[in-house]
Amino acid sequence: MAGVFSKQRFGFASETTIEELKKFSKNPNTVKSTSFWLNVWETWCKQKNIVNKIEENEPEKLNKLLETFYAEVKKKNGDDYEPDSLRVMIAALDRHLNEKGYKFSFIRDREFHSSKQVLEGKARQLRQSGMGKRPNKARSLTEEEEEVLWEAEKFGSKTPEALISSMWWLLTQFFGLRGRQEHHAMKMEDFQLCKNDEGMEFVQFTEGPTKTRQGGLQSKNRDFQPRMFSVGGERCPVAIFKQFFVERRPLNMRWSGPFYLSIKRNRTQNDNIRFKTQPMGVNTISNMMKTSVAGTSLEESHKKFTNHSARKTTVSKLKKANVERSDIVKVTGHRSVQSLDDYDEADEEEQRRLSSAISKRNYENPSAEKKRMAVSDITTTVAPLAPVNTKVPVPHTLAGPSMTATKENQFPPSLSGFQAQNFSVNPTMMRSQEQTMMNTFNNCQVSFIIGRSKRAPEISKRQPTSCKRRAFIIEDDSD
Repeated sequence: MAGVFSKQRFGFASETTIEELKKFSKNPNTVKSTSFWLNVWETWCKQKNIVNKIEENEPEKLNKLLETFYAEVKKKNGDDYEPDSLRVMIAALDRHLNEKGYKFSFIRDREFHSSKQVLEGKARQLRQSGMGKRPNKARSLTEEEEEVLWEAEKFGSKTPEALISSMWWLLTQFFGLRGRQEHHAMKMEDFQLCKNDEGMEFVQFTEGPTKTRQGGLQSKNRDFQPRMFSVGGERCPVAIFKQFFVERRPLNMRWSGPFYLSIKRNRTQNDNIRFKTQPMGVNTISNMMKTSVAGTSLEESHKKFTNHSARKTTVSKLKKANVERSDIVKVTGHRSVQSLDDYDEADEEEQRRLSSAISKRNYENPSAEKKRMAVSDITTTVAPLAPVNTKVPVPHTLAGPSMTATKENQFPPSLSGFQAQNFSVNPTMMRSQEQTMMNTFNNCQVSFIIGRSKRAPEISKRQPTSCKRRAFIIEDDSD
């Protein structure tokens, strides 16, 4: 019996192992944000000679401290933070207190109402001063700008740099990847080269943990798995993928190992191996768009191009193709269509089209006015209508008693009749007059509602209901 239990079924978990598992359950970017803003708070407290930790203060005292902190908080260089950064700050500090078991919330509880007013006032003041316009946000590429990169051989397969950049650009768009971490975590095992029933080749990608779907106990894979199909030609995405596949050496690394490999910079003339076996660093992947733009006319552009530009370009292309928002999120991997709101800004081509439409209207107005003035000088003779009966019997209606329309009732000529004669009409008024003259009634009965206007229904007075404000966490699409 002793031999049966010689090998233990369960291992030994130290306190360090347990703490590491707890940290691994959190989003790394969220942990960094919380740590950053907690450090800002602690630096301010040190300057003010405040020794208590933030969670050790009673709500009333902490609320007063936060009022002063919100009013005085600055960057290291003395500049103000962007209004959106202040929103991230209060969420990070509130998250820290929640982790420490604090019973109150900065965001939801009335105990911190006055400090929130200070923060709200500062954010509004900063926006009025011109901040908060996100000048450094990433821009999407137009069709012409993307063509510049292909023509400059920044994309393609002629150089190892172009081959790597092409794979990053294509995979970001076809599989809706974010521009940095998701690429760094990819492996060759995540891809399959397949053929459909018609014999058309395509690349299938199996997504790993992402910012939107981080795994864990409630992990749910994408319901829709995008595919990258072959289209032929030098820029065929499948052909470029196969070229990258062939150049991976040794052979056992073609379908295994990290997807992005470091480039061999110092190759001999006869060395046809262009990649190392070591994985490419995360910082190199982070600057992929910047590297692609370098040395081209786009580098001198006033636009801000980052890795996120590739993802924005994907959404822009699908919108131009009139793809429904519900289908766009299938490619980008967002949880809801509301997450696309950050991508809804008009691209440069659409902005030019709208501006051109406005300019064209303003340009044509003066000439159109001259034409109308020239036509108004012409006296037009209108053929008279045949006179109708001067008496129009009107039945009794709910509006009032029966009455007979006579010439003295001053009804329009279309009802009471008029003498045939030639008269001058201003052409600018002809459209409305012709419409009136067309409404001629002959040998018929007409009902009129006279002396009573239609009253709007009364709106019942309702007692005001109490409303509760809820805090929502807005999904951020940046890395």
